[in-house]
Amino acid sequence: MPEIADEMATDEVAAAGGPLHVRILSTPIQAQAQSPLFSMIPPEVRSDIFAFALADYADPSPDAHYEAETCFTRPAYFAPRKTDTRLLRTCRAVYHEAWFLPFTMREQTHWLTSQERAPPEYVQHVQLSRLGITLARITAQHGGEKVEIESLRVFAQMWALEDYALARLLHTPHLHPRRLTLTIRHADWWWWEQDKPLRFESGWIGAVAKVLPASVRELRIELESLERKKDQVDGIAKQMADRWLFPRIDGEVLYPDATGKAVEISRWSGASTWNGRRWERDESAPGLVDYYIATVVFRPRRVVERLGGTVSDSAKQAAAGDAVSNPSNFGYHLLRLRAAGGPMSNESDEFEDEPDEDEFEDELDEDEFDEDEDEDDEDEDDEDDEDEDGSEYNE
Repeated sequence: MPEIADEMATDEVAAAGGPLHVRILSTPIQAQAQSPLFSMIPPEVRSDIFAFALADYADPSPDAHYEAETCFTRPAYFAPRKTDTRLLRTCRAVYHEAWFLPFTMREQTHWLTSQERAPPEYVQHVQLSRLGITLARITAQHGGEKVEIESLRVFAQMWALEDYALARLLHTPHLHPRRLTLTIRHADWWWWEQDKPLRFESGWIGAVAKVLPASVRELRIELESLERKKDQVDGIAKQMADRWLFPRIDGEVLYPDATGKAVEISRWSGASTWNGRRWERDESAPGLVDYYIATVVFRPRRVVERLGGTVSDSAKQAAAGDAVSNPSNFGYHLLRLRAAGGPMSNESDEFEDEPDEDEFEDELDEDEFDEDEDEDDEDEDDEDDEDEDGSEYNE
C-alpha cells in the first residue's frame, strides 16, 4: 500500500533535517511566472494532467505477477499496483500540488478475507491501520478539509461481510470514497465447496448505512459465480435491483435501476486449482473455470432517473419508512436474497438469526485507529519506504 511520509512539519523539524517529504512541503516554492504549466493552465486542468500522469498500474514485470493458481489472481489484479512518481521529482511546485494524488486517485483495494485469499503483500490489520494514518495526514496537510479518494474496492467473504467488516472499514476516519465496489467472488459465497445454492444475507446493510460516507456517488456490488450458476446469479441480481437500497449518512439514498439497466454482465476464465486443490467439478475445460459476474449499481434516485431508469415501489416504500432514519430497522428478513427456485420464507431453517448490531454500535464509539499507538511503527516505515527522492507510492 502506498505510504505518505511524515506529518506537516514545523520549521524546527525541517531545520533539524526531517523526512524529505516534510522538508519539501515546508520550503517556500519559487514564483512560476516563466512556466506555461503554472502561468497559463488553470489549476483544475493541471490537476487532471497530474492525475493522469500519476495513475497507478499493475506491475508489468513478470517476476512481480501473482501465481495463476490462487483465488485472488484475476483480470486487473494479476500483480501489485505501482505508480510512476517521476513527475513529482521535477520541481517543488509540482510536488506541492500533486504529492497526495498517487494515493487519492489510486483505487484503494482491501481484502476482508482470510489471509490465503488475499495477495501476499496484503496484511489486513497493517493495511487498515496505515489507511487510517495516511488519510489523517493528508487531511491535516489540507487544513482539515475533507479529501475525497476516487475509488474504494473491497473483496469480502460472506462471513466477514455479515460480521460487519465492511462497516468497520467505512468507519475509518477521513475515508471519503466517491465510488465503492464490493466484490463477492465465487469462493466467497457460503458453502461454495459443497455447491450449495447461492444466498445473500442483508443484516449488514443497516450497519453500513450508519457509516456510508456522503461522498459515495456510486456503490457497485459484483456477484461472481460459475457460468453454470448464471441463472442463480441473475436471480439474486434481479431481487437486489428490486428490493435493496443504501442510505448514506447525509440522508441521501442510493438505489439500483429496477428496469435492470443498472445490472452489468461480464465474464472471465481462470485456473481451476487453488492452494494445491483442483476443482474438476467446476471446470469448463481442463484446468479452467468460467466465471459469470453480474454487477448491480446503486446511485442517487435523481441520477437513476436521469439515465432513463426507475426505482422500484418496494425500494421507495423502504426509503419512505424508517430505513433512513433508523437503519437498524431495515427489514432484515424482507431483504434476504436467494437464488431462483429457493424458498424465500422467513422461516427457512437455512438462514441464521439476524445479526446483533450492538457490538458494531459499541465500536462506533471507539477510536479504532489510534495514531499514537502506531506512530513508532509508522516512523520506522517512513525510514524504510522513503527513497532518496521522497517518492513512497510504489508497493
